[in-house]
Amino acid sequence: MGKVTLELTENEMRDLAEVCAMSLTLLGQAMPDGRNPRADRWHKLLVEIVKAGRTVPGIARDMELNPDCGYWFFKRPYIEEAFYSDVLDEYRDAVFWEELVARLAGRALAEYYGQEAVDEMSAEERTAQTAAMTKTLWAEVSRYGLDRLMFMLGPDES
Repeated sequence: MGKVTLELTENEMRDLAEVCAMSLTLLGQAMPDGRNPRADRWHKLLVEIVKAGRTVPGIARDMELNPDCGYWFFKRPYIEEAFYSDVLDEYRDAVFWEELVARLAGRALAEYYGQEAVDEMSAEERTAQTAAMTKTLWAEVSRYGLDRLMFMLGPDES
């Protein structure tokens, strides 16, 4: 297989390095054990692209070497202001609320029908059963966040 050569402007290289840094963050959170061969290949590629960003003088000043792992990465002050940090924050926020609503709806479904009955339902049936509840829960968390949620512990858990 031949090598591919890209010609990028400094801004394009910065954007590419940031996309790779964002991908490394997601990869590390999604697969922290690192036991997936495909994830390992992605990790190595992403690390190499971020390292290539280090060769551009305008980008190099915003990067440093992590002595623990030997990888180049963007410095903390840079990350805090970088666009990709905003993207990651928005993604994490969206996933949190989506997961919360889905779990609350699933839990309510199990309370109503029983876990065995829910386990026997197809994914489409579960979705149909929770559609109205999910819409209501979305409206609730969109308006009030966690403020009006109530968690009840069993008598042996207090």
